[in-house]
Amino acid sequence: MTQTPTDLVVNAGIPSISIEDAKALRGQDGVVFLDVREPAELLGGKIAGAVAIPRGVLEWQIEALEGAKTVIVYCAVGGRAALAGATLKSLGFKDVRNSGGFKDWIDGGGEVE
Repeated sequence: MTQTPTDLVVNAGIPSISIEDAKALRGQDGVVFLDVREPAELLGGKIAGAVAIPRGVLEWQIEALEGAKTVIVYCAVGGRAALAGATLKSLGFKDVRNSGGFKDWIDGGGEVE
């Protein structure tokens, strides 16, 4: 039986992180926030200091995450972040967490640029 996109997201196995916990990690050594939305979506801003790599080209731009010990991934609502997190895990990143959507960050009072 084939999997649906929802199945892929649910089965990605990437732990969630609350916005409060993510905010507490911001600025710590080795912690990188990764925005996997498309360039047009970034016009509304992104988490301050986040690295922006669209999910569709993540494997080809992975060097932007060099030295990351913890990667906190987000997108618009969390689905692409889960899939990107699974990709990062398959590429050898050990600590990958899904913080959900950019709106969650804004609603939680996170700093944006």
